[in-house]
Amino acid sequence: MNKLINTTKATLLLLSLGVAINVMAAGSSETLSANTDRKSVISMQKGAQTFMNYCAACHSMQYMRYDAMVEFLEIPAEIVEKNLMFSGDQITDHITNNVPEKAALDWFGKVPPDLTLVARVRGVDWLYTFLKSYYTDSNRPFGVNNTLFTDVGMPHVLAPLQGTQIKTNAAFELQTKIEQANLALAKAQKEGNSSEVDTQRAIITEATAAISDLKTSNTYFEIAEAGSLSAEEYDVLVRDLVNFLDFAGEPNKLERHALGIKVILFLLVFFFLSYFLKKEYWRDVH
Repeated sequence: MNKLINTTKATLLLLSLGVAINVMAAGSSETLSANTDRKSVISMQKGAQTFMNYCAACHSMQYMRYDAMVEFLEIPAEIVEKNLMFSGDQITDHITNNVPEKAALDWFGKVPPDLTLVARVRGVDWLYTFLKSYYTDSNRPFGVNNTLFTDVGMPHVLAPLQGTQIKTNAAFELQTKIEQANLALAKAQKEGNSSEVDTQRAIITEATAAISDLKTSNTYFEIAEAGSLSAEEYDVLVRDLVNFLDFAGEPNKLERHALGIKVILFLLVFFFLSYFLKKEYWRDVH
């Protein structure tokens, strides 16, 4: 009996962890909706091109092979070998790069992470928001910062495409308002002034909601210096790149889903057959 109870508890724990992971992957209120389409082969093909041209110099995909792009993305092998392979000798090699770890540590402060599973860990909404949240910050080594990943060590490699982005006056004012309210809140908590604590918390909540509205409406940032792409074109490029990163985490995801539906249908049919067979066997048993 105790063994059954322990097994039940373990099962419930695993289910709760699964729910928590799904919630984390879905993103938070700070993230924008990526609206990627795993069925769009063209989108993932364009994303593969962007990744290999702008990301692969520093980031590897050591758990995926080049030929996955041939098999699942319908890119001819000769095109992959000629235009998308910058390391490795064979199309069956894993996607790596030639940046020495010591050099990466010197340049960025840490080795750039492998991105094969980044979409499964962070979620597509997080990645999409991250790539659209760089802004100018003269206090950072590369001159940029990121609102979603504060003090990120990665430079904005897509800046030539997007352009130089800065916070709007409205965003700056709201951020200043939150900072001042946090200081006032700390002071009120120290003095035990509960009324002032509630007031400052309300100010922070209201300003945070306003910032979220600015981000959703794409008015949190403004372009100070234009890049080679328009805002709409850059948005499409980022979606395609995120779509490819999502693909890289599980290239056969669509096949797995299709197979899963077939298995469930088979089990349903088998269940009804078994049920009626059982009724036939036990029909004359009283």
